[in-house]
Amino acid sequence: MKDKQHWGPPGWPWELELLALVFVVTAILVPYYLQYMQAPEPSQMSLMAKAEHARRQEMTTWQDMEGFFWAIIIVGFYLVHIAMASASIDFMSTPFTHLFSPLVFSVITYYRLFKLKTVALAGTPLVSGKPLEIGIWLTGVLVITYLVARIRMARLMLGFRDTDWDVTTPSLFDKTYTELMVQIRPLIYAPRLCRACSKGILIEGWFYAMPLPFDSIQSIDAVQGTTMVSSSYCLATSLRSMVRIQIAEKAEPVLISPKDRVAFLRYCQQHVAAKTPTHGGTSTGTRAGVLLRAASTTAGGTHRG
Repeated sequence: MKDKQHWGPPGWPWELELLALVFVVTAILVPYYLQYMQAPEPSQMSLMAKAEHARRQEMTTWQDMEGFFWAIIIVGFYLVHIAMASASIDFMSTPFTHLFSPLVFSVITYYRLFKLKTVALAGTPLVSGKPLEIGIWLTGVLVITYLVARIRMARLMLGFRDTDWDVTTPSLFDKTYTELMVQIRPLIYAPRLCRACSKGILIEGWFYAMPLPFDSIQSIDAVQGTTMVSSSYCLATSLRSMVRIQIAEKAEPVLISPKDRVAFLRYCQQHVAAKTPTHGGTSTGTRAGVLLRAASTTAGGTHRG
């Protein structure tokens, strides 16, 4: 039971979800509070402020509608975020959507606070819209997001602290990485280490971890070229050392680039084959033909290297 918990999908990233939700609620409620609840009393205004206040009272209906439309737009974006996150691969501790959703919602929050200063009747605006301030805001949100992702990764890695890894190899970076820069996820999710033990594979990045138990792997083989990149969940960093991991019941394979590809493939293919039921000749998961083809591809890739 303990191994299943460690090697199973990490589950929904509630830490990152909470961060995104904070900005969603802030973008909806804080402008409304500042605009309607913090407005000064007419008796405390100057004559010019009173005249401006009277003019803005005539615009109250439009402002109410604008706030309502913003609420619908923000909630719509949040629903899209939920849908995209639900469709992402569930073995990744930090889904791509959750990595950037806090930044998107924080930009909306900043814009709404900036627009609010143009209708403010008194007091100092919360944001000025200056480039330096915007840069600090965006950098701060990204740093917080990466720290939260790193904490989530560390919690997941605690489950593997007593694991004896039989194969540990860094991800290979070379000049062919520039050919992968047209892909988004290789730039964001570049792995740092690839590990393997008798239970499965652990792909470890700087702020994510991705456990892939051998029970869930249908096949693993070496590939050459970029033909698979556009239709794969790409974590590769080199075209010369690419390994394709096909997960059962997943349409997109996972691509990685272990530096010691030969040893990594040999070890993993043995354990994938060992997980395949022998009765009936083949199984609905990893078929014998797939393993034979993977072994021949590996041998060819090794010869070319």
